[in-house]
Amino acid sequence: MDRVLPKSKMYQYCLADIAKGLFNGMIGNYLLYFFQPTSKSGLPNLLPDNKLLGFITVMALITGISKVVDAISDPLVAGMSDKCESKHGRRMPFMRASAIPYAFSVVLIFYVPFRNGSTLNAIWVGFFLITYYIAYTFYFIPRNALIPEIIKDVKMRVNYYGVSTAFFMGSSSFMYAATLFVNMIKNRGISALWAWRIVFSFFGLIGITCLLLSAFAFDEKKYADSNVRPEEKLSESFKIVFKNRNFVYFTLGDLLSGISMAFFQTSMLYYITVLLNVKESQSFLVMLCAIGVALCLFPLVVKWSKKYGKKPMLMAANIIFTVVYCFIFVGDKISALVPGRELFIGLGMGVIVAFPFASINILPQSVVSDIIQSEAIKTKVNREGIFSSVKTFIEKIATAVAMMSVSSVLALGATGSEAVGIMGVKLTGVISAFFSVISLLFLSLYEEKEVLRSIERK
Repeated sequence: MDRVLPKSKMYQYCLADIAKGLFNGMIGNYLLYFFQPTSKSGLPNLLPDNKLLGFITVMALITGISKVVDAISDPLVAGMSDKCESKHGRRMPFMRASAIPYAFSVVLIFYVPFRNGSTLNAIWVGFFLITYYIAYTFYFIPRNALIPEIIKDVKMRVNYYGVSTAFFMGSSSFMYAATLFVNMIKNRGISALWAWRIVFSFFGLIGITCLLLSAFAFDEKKYADSNVRPEEKLSESFKIVFKNRNFVYFTLGDLLSGISMAFFQTSMLYYITVLLNVKESQSFLVMLCAIGVALCLFPLVVKWSKKYGKKPMLMAANIIFTVVYCFIFVGDKISALVPGRELFIGLGMGVIVAFPFASINILPQSVVSDIIQSEAIKTKVNREGIFSSVKTFIEKIATAVAMMSVSSVLALGATGSEAVGIMGVKLTGVISAFFSVISLLFLSLYEEKEVLRSIERK
């Protein structure tokens, strides 16, 4: 009989999502803002401003190279984790070894030591960004692979991902408030550069504590002791994964949805400060509004997903996001109609995107866990690591495509010393809407009822 993971240990295991929220926020929300600053930010231009082929920015090149290197590590770590024979289990040893490099590398990205505009700064950022992504892979592929092994009940898994996402989005809300903390520090006479570094270092300390607590939450072998390790080569494991049509359809839909979401999150601070003309010191209110309302909706999202299914919830979320993306293109016109109420419009946007935020953060990983469990029942072999690596790879590709593209798109229409143009900011919304619509087509092909029936027949 399978042992049930106690709730206290489940909550401790979810602490890693606090670190993930903080670190994803630092990279997803602020990396471009920090290294491709506007004149309002007070930040220096730390990287060289030359462009490849006239339009590819240095940041686009850095993120592109780091993601290529990062992608190679995914299947390697997945194969190592699935076949690991450590006395401490297949997954936990990887988490414990990678926690400290993961936390340190994300903070060091922002501590470039050379003169402003130096090429050496670009090399520094590239090196630690690669280190960050590889350490993320070593921590989260094994961690995510362990979830369907230790929580085997489908409905309980939705509850787990609800808690996990609440921790993730709760920490993300603190990361969104970084501008508030930065301004508090700047008001004490500290430069914008060091104000941001102090805030990032503080969040780094919180993150490393949570990562270690999660990695030592329980004895893996006590709760996941009935695994059959795959014997085939890594390439054969991937062939098996991609023969699962439900996994392919859903992951393609999730990939495209992730790209549109990453475009939105990466550009959100620009929407608020450039299009809506909200002060940087108030921008955190819009982000906190979106996160706060989303957290309040978590219980409803979990309840509705059990009643109506995860697929309809995700499709509804994508439809709402598509509409919001289209309105971004005319965001500056809307704010101009009601001068003095720009913050109010921003808060309204935060409320509208709360439901999609909640659904897209809770449900996709739960769907993948359902597919993983269904596949394990069918084949009698546990390949959680390979499936999780593909899921994580998709998340990384989405982020990479967004960050590589957003950096160059944002620069469109920029004049003088500005690194960001209004037209570029507006176009990110159009691109997000395009990917969101294509995502809906693939999500519609996923047969959720078929997957759940195979689990119920066990």
